[in-house]
Amino acid sequence: MEEKNERIAKRNNEFFSSFGFKCIIVFALVLIFQIPMIFIRNLINDRIHYHRESESSILIPKGGEPKLQGVIVAIPYETISIVKYTNGERERKVEKNYICVTPETFTAQTEIKPEMLRRGIFELPVFNCDVHASGAFSQIEEDYLSIIKDSSESEQLVKFEDAILLVGVSNKKILTSLPEIKAGGEILRQSIFEPHVPNPFKETIFYDLGARAKSGFEFEMTAKIQGGKTFSLTPHAAENKFVVRSDWKTPGFSGGWLPTERKIGENGFSAEWNIPGLSTDFPKIWLSNSYSIGPDSVSVSFFQSVDNYQKTTRSAKYSILFLLIPFIALLVFEIFSKVKIHPIQYVLIGLANVVFYLLLLSISEHIPFNATYWIASAAISALTLFYGAAIFNKFAYGVFFAAVNFICYIFLFGTLQAEDYALLLGSVGIFAVVAALMILTRKIDWYKLN
Repeated sequence: MEEKNERIAKRNNEFFSSFGFKCIIVFALVLIFQIPMIFIRNLINDRIHYHRESESSILIPKGGEPKLQGVIVAIPYETISIVKYTNGERERKVEKNYICVTPETFTAQTEIKPEMLRRGIFELPVFNCDVHASGAFSQIEEDYLSIIKDSSESEQLVKFEDAILLVGVSNKKILTSLPEIKAGGEILRQSIFEPHVPNPFKETIFYDLGARAKSGFEFEMTAKIQGGKTFSLTPHAAENKFVVRSDWKTPGFSGGWLPTERKIGENGFSAEWNIPGLSTDFPKIWLSNSYSIGPDSVSVSFFQSVDNYQKTTRSAKYSILFLLIPFIALLVFEIFSKVKIHPIQYVLIGLANVVFYLLLLSISEHIPFNATYWIASAAISALTLFYGAAIFNKFAYGVFFAAVNFICYIFLFGTLQAEDYALLLGSVGIFAVVAALMILTRKIDWYKLN
């Protein structure tokens, strides 16, 4: 009975130390380690959410990312019609609407000096600036008024004396004071009552304009604006010119148009846009109840490199490959060194490579991502060098195993930097791994491994 048990134990030992069982262990561990990788990916998403909450806590009190959406004139008109009922009675019906007119020219210029505001470990560029704008509205010609004519017997009455000027902003909280507007040399008064004028602006400030809307006028505006992260202007006139200057060294330009001129240097940047009305979403004139506008803008982003979460997420997507390669390397070293590696030792090696992503996430919140990457790579490679030398009883094998890990990290770093060529680099890398395995194992008799 004891002899039989010894034979069974010997057979079990042979099976559990066999090459085939090790292959099963390797692929099983690669799949099992995807479980902690799921938790790490969830942790990355949690940190991204926390980062966005920190940004919001900074931006919300300042009104968000400021956008000056434009200046238009709204001229009320009444449509008077007679309603006839079946019993012969008549009723006079008056419906009020507005004619909206965009300026012939609109120029805006500002100089922005951002500063960093911190919430916890996160910081965001915020700013206050004065926007100086000017422009001109042309005379309202009779041809323009034909827009309100219809084929019915209704009568239209245009009330130029009740015209109003509309200033559009993304949020009234971005204004630190009421914008001052001069038209024809006179300072306009803010409307006491805000009329219901359907317009393309998210939020609107109304000014009493009066009869000058009919003959045309020039205007000047000064607006004190606060916000953070991005500053935007919306072209809406027949001719638009924007000039933005700042001492910020790393701006980002986006939106519907890029600057026609830009200068970026050590002292900051200056950018200028010249945009014809032909390429904007605004017509010269429209009825407020019959036209829907979704205007494009030009934006200047005060770019701050916070791509650590994006790069950590991308690197985590390659986790299955960077768990599989060290395991295969360990398996190949086991074949050549004839040292039996216990499954627990495979688990510890895999755990070290999983911890790499945790280090990458946590340290990159405090120092630049590239520095973090090499710190984490060096730490894990040094750990595998020490452990590999211990389990193979040879320092050379530890060096080789650490080199495999470090080469993998170099390859991953290159893939993260060259996003447009990630697929090409990944394909070449996998080909190189397969080729190296085929060359190293080409003379192994797999049937005699056990």
